[in-house]
Amino acid sequence: MPDIRPVNNKILDIDLTSREIKKFEVSAQDRRQYLGGKGLATKLLFEHIKTCIDPLSPDNIIVMMTGPTAGTPSPAGSRFTVMCKSPLTGIFASSYVGGKFGISLKKSGYDGLMVRGRSDRQVYISIDNGEVTIKDASESWGMDTYDFQETHKKEGDWVVIGPAGENLVRFAVIASDKRIAGRCGMGAVMGSKNLKGIVAKGTRKISVADPEKFKKALKIAQKKINAHDNSGRRLRELGTAQNVRTFGSASIMPVRNFSKPQFDKMEDISAETIRDHHKVKNHGCPGCPIKCGRTGKFNNKEMISPEYETIALMGSNLMMGDLNDIAVWNDRLNRLGLDSISTGNTIGFAMELTEKGMLESDLKFGDSGKIETTIEDIAYRRGLGNDLAEGVKRLSQKYGGEDFAFHVKGLEVAGYDPRGCTGQGLGYATANCGATHLSGSTHAVETDPLGEGGGSYLSPHGTKAKAHFVVFLQNLMEMTNSAIFCLQTQNPFLEENPAYKYTPAPILKFVMRNLPAIAMATTDLSDYCALMSGVLGYKISRTELYKVGERVFNLERYMNCREGISRKDDTLPRGMLEKSDEKGWAAIELDKMLAKYYKLRGWDENGQPKRDVLNKLDILY
Repeated sequence: MPDIRPVNNKILDIDLTSREIKKFEVSAQDRRQYLGGKGLATKLLFEHIKTCIDPLSPDNIIVMMTGPTAGTPSPAGSRFTVMCKSPLTGIFASSYVGGKFGISLKKSGYDGLMVRGRSDRQVYISIDNGEVTIKDASESWGMDTYDFQETHKKEGDWVVIGPAGENLVRFAVIASDKRIAGRCGMGAVMGSKNLKGIVAKGTRKISVADPEKFKKALKIAQKKINAHDNSGRRLRELGTAQNVRTFGSASIMPVRNFSKPQFDKMEDISAETIRDHHKVKNHGCPGCPIKCGRTGKFNNKEMISPEYETIALMGSNLMMGDLNDIAVWNDRLNRLGLDSISTGNTIGFAMELTEKGMLESDLKFGDSGKIETTIEDIAYRRGLGNDLAEGVKRLSQKYGGEDFAFHVKGLEVAGYDPRGCTGQGLGYATANCGATHLSGSTHAVETDPLGEGGGSYLSPHGTKAKAHFVVFLQNLMEMTNSAIFCLQTQNPFLEENPAYKYTPAPILKFVMRNLPAIAMATTDLSDYCALMSGVLGYKISRTELYKVGERVFNLERYMNCREGISRKDDTLPRGMLEKSDEKGWAAIELDKMLAKYYKLRGWDENGQPKRDVLNKLDILY
């Protein structure tokens, strides 16, 4: 009989220094408490990595972990987590990516892998139906991510770095198919290990533990995804670039290195312009019904259509309003293996340094002529590109300009300016990895979601209910990233339930703004619970599932505190804390929100999780 079950409970442990390959099992307790994905990756690093190591040393460990949903028909469940100590921030960080690698890794017999050490030569790792070999990659070193995967596609499904990772650019990415694990420099960690890529191929059958329960939950989940306006229509029609109009008009989209609230060429780079003028077709991760990815015609050439974050940071942030240019830059970034958010931030910061006479360069806002060359200079660390490859924080330490260096904990700010959505500022300040838009992201509930004048659920300014929602959304995201479910399932799963869908908007707004604890406690997570119960074969309650997210977030915070993170680091760029007279912006009362946030978390006044909180969450210290 074939071995069919939802998880393998086997992890690969590969030491590239000694070439030793080990395997170990995930305990039943760890599976229940951490699920998989981000949860198990965090737990493994907590158990195996030394504190205060250099992220680019052989001591760093990079973990790639699938979730229980990978390889099942669960919607948007094929993504996997990459986690390590970040060379950009010096603290722990994770990134998420789609593509086919996660499913193939699971079908090869493993739920995840850990890579430690450093090879004495350039290599890649091959995982073929459980057999693991380390192979020479010297002839492929220097290839871009697209060409490499195309050339080697017969071997299986890949995660791979480009020249930026090979040259240890601190914000280099990892590619999986045409998808990107984009933040915090995971590609540089692979490069530091002389590891070009990992390929997986497998034939093991994957099934769920309770087919009837799962089938029922899946039918309901798919109906909600198709019914919700975002997942069922807007993402399919417009992709994530739909956010350009919403956040551009709300003074949230970054403009001119985060110095202005509005971009006068916003419509030129909108999703609607892409749809109407660039002959778009959809694509998506394996098994995903949403298919938010897009391919379009730019400069008469078919290429990946830029996501919102790329349009924001490489477009409006640099005062660039030509989609053809942005699409070409996006293609180069993906091929070379660079994070578009950090790249756009770093170039924008260099432009302002140049404008203020603090740096000698040819970079100017609105001048597209030097951008492609600069992207390549960063990837190959040539000339000024060598400094830019270090990121905004280190660039400001060398040239000055800390007041307009927009990063948190060393991670460049994502495409949502918190002066237009102040709760997002608290989310940036407290996110474990720095200024990510994927942790405690309140910008959606602080903005009129459809731009139709209905108003936002939370006020875009002020502090009311912001700490409650940041804590809730951080825990929710850690749970979904452990299961794994794509974040795009949150809207349909939470908003298509009757209690939310049929409650009049004024009442919802009142409860969310004035009774946030009740709003949190009554949020319906039944779709996540039902799907996970069907996959794993035992009943998972809302309380248990939410506690997974809380546990994972607190464990990573505890790990970061051991690296020196404290209250002093839970802050925002100085330029974002100062009062502004710009229309749509307001001062971010961070200290007030932070005090409430720490109290809700059960942390002490210095941002350290208290022992009773760790004990409650079964975290051993």
